[in-house]
Amino acid sequence: MQITPKNTNIPGNYRKCEDENCQRLIPCPHVRCQDHRTDMAVKDWIVKHVEQ
Repeated sequence: MQITPKNTNIPGNYRKCEDENCQRLIPCPHVRCQDHRTDMAVKDWIVKHVEQ
């Protein structure tokens, strides 16, 4: 598993959820894990995560 460098968005890599209290790693291009998403498509697709 590769972690994307800060301020980049490389599909296939992972990044930390943007929620300050969350330690989950999520696949790019997502920025928040399923529990912390705020977009309108929450039920259309699920963002899978990996616990750090």
